[in-house]
Amino acid sequence: MDPKLWPARNVAEFAYCPRLFYYMEVEGIHVPSSDTEEGQRIHRRVDVPSATPPESEQDRDAAELRKVRSLTLTSERLGLTATLDLAEIDGSVAVPVEYRKGRPRQVYDEDGEVIGYESWPTDRVQIGLQAILLEEAGYEVSSAAIYYAAEKRRLSLVVDDALRVEALETFEAARTCATGSRPLPLVNDSRCPRCSLQPVCLPDEINSLRETSETPSARKLWPPRDDGIHLVTQRRGTRVGIRASTLRVTEADGTKTAEVPLAGVESLSLVGAVQISTQALHTLADRGIPVAYLSGAGRLIACVDPLDAVSADTRRNQVRRLDCESDRVELSRALIVAKIRNQRVLLQRNGAASARILDALKTS
Repeated sequence: MDPKLWPARNVAEFAYCPRLFYYMEVEGIHVPSSDTEEGQRIHRRVDVPSATPPESEQDRDAAELRKVRSLTLTSERLGLTATLDLAEIDGSVAVPVEYRKGRPRQVYDEDGEVIGYESWPTDRVQIGLQAILLEEAGYEVSSAAIYYAAEKRRLSLVVDDALRVEALETFEAARTCATGSRPLPLVNDSRCPRCSLQPVCLPDEINSLRETSETPSARKLWPPRDDGIHLVTQRRGTRVGIRASTLRVTEADGTKTAEVPLAGVESLSLVGAVQISTQALHTLADRGIPVAYLSGAGRLIACVDPLDAVSADTRRNQVRRLDCESDRVELSRALIVAKIRNQRVLLQRNGAASARILDALKTS
């Protein structure tokens, strides 16, 4: 993360869940899900930059009310940047519009009947920061809007001092969080089951180890199933190539053995004297699919693991830490503890262990 310029969307992630923000923006851990993919699809439809505005004064008058898409604004003073989905500009007055894939928050009366709709706090923070950036650019901003695609509903917000203070305080809290340790998980929160990072975060399992009075029993939050194909090729002389959107496996004489759609491949292992084309390696890397090279006896020789979103500074600091013997011991101890805790989590989720065994694993 650039410490000088913070994207407004990162601050919105902190408003949603500080632990999620830390995993994604500080540690660089990103796990796609159906929700995140759908959100990206909706934004691709609206993030088409607008054409260059007309130059002549006559054209400016005719285009006084303009809709500008994918507008990027930056404030060096605040250390903040944002790309607005849409800005409706009427002279010196601007209205930022943010697109969301989900639904707005429903407001209920005492009888449980829906009496209205309001925006989520996360969306308020992001649209508030966008409004501040527009004001920094010289526009007057008295209102904003959030469009919820699931219901095709547009909600208007008043941009007042309360919204500005809320957005800036959240921004400062996010900056402070990024310089500290990883935040604790939310406790028994309804946001956890659909979170893409839930299998990494393990909120209920971590909270159960804390043994606080407010910690409920662990829920069965099932991680997404990994139904992809782990392809292993080991026949001597076999070649792996790419054809359209499939992996093609052929024998030494050119006979086709198999064709596997790339959409279903999770990993590729080459055992012994097996060849792979450069084009296939490039395609697999683009899709984030690792390739392992093993000896004929199954010993790992090398692994081609596609680059992820972790910054070079993070990788460099990780390597330097290994020069210190005490850090190496600490890391080894942490790995052993993590393996024991992982075994305990599996037993918790499958419900096949007694309380005595779980307690023993917790204290080991």
